[in-house]
Amino acid sequence: MNNDAKIKKNVLLVYNSNNDLSVRIYGDMRLWLERHNFSVISMDPESCTNNGIAFEAEFAISLGGDGTFLSCARSLSWNPVPILPVHLGTFGFITEFTHLEWKEALETWLDDRLYVENRVALDVRIIRDNQELKSFRAINDAVIGSSGISKLVRLSLELGSYEAGNFRGDGMILSTATGSTAYSMASGGPILVPPMNALVLTPICPFSFSWRPIVIPGRDRVAISVEANQRSNVLLTIDGQESFPLEEGDLVRTSGRTAGVRVIKSNKRGFYEVIRTKLGWSGGPHA
Repeated sequence: MNNDAKIKKNVLLVYNSNNDLSVRIYGDMRLWLERHNFSVISMDPESCTNNGIAFEAEFAISLGGDGTFLSCARSLSWNPVPILPVHLGTFGFITEFTHLEWKEALETWLDDRLYVENRVALDVRIIRDNQELKSFRAINDAVIGSSGISKLVRLSLELGSYEAGNFRGDGMILSTATGSTAYSMASGGPILVPPMNALVLTPICPFSFSWRPIVIPGRDRVAISVEANQRSNVLLTIDGQESFPLEEGDLVRTSGRTAGVRVIKSNKRGFYEVIRTKLGWSGGPHA
């Protein structure tokens, strides 16, 4: 064994410590990784913040559902490394590996027989009084909507530096291709294949029927302004996991970040099979 083989490399393992199945698999997985000369750094999804992770990792494992993956990926998006997503159930839209496949998946990955899929993340910046107040990184989506009883919000939209109009409705969703199967899809948006360098802008219950979901290039900048005379408080939500209150006059600027997420892909199933199974595309008369 050469000297390089003796050097332990970090692996980030994000798991839910309150879930019995997660804890059991975590213990087995940690022992397996340590026997293969990896140093395991464990973290709960709630400990993953939007400020990134201060250590270097060879790769990461998310052990849980799509939400666990989002917490892990958002933390790593500032310095992306490959993430192996393992689902505790069957599999999710993002987490293509089941919990029964984790050992085979790791063996195949370490044997260089799995590939990494680069995906777009979303840079989100809040501008107030011409100063950047806060920044976020989104993996699924950024949503601007009401936080009060009255759902109607008043927004103005710019697409690629062009004025796109004034919006009245429940809110706006800007999603990545990864997030196109989440809130955006539930609100009538299209499904995008995850590697696409594109974003989806989906209006939520628009007051005017002229507003429709639109797919735009990932490189295009989107700016959403919070107009005056709001009927309720306005909230920015990131991946359904982080939120920030907006004020009248605030400007939310967003743009896609290429390869902001790196996902280790399953060799057992692909995206089309996942959506067919999850959405029940049987092909029959009752599909």
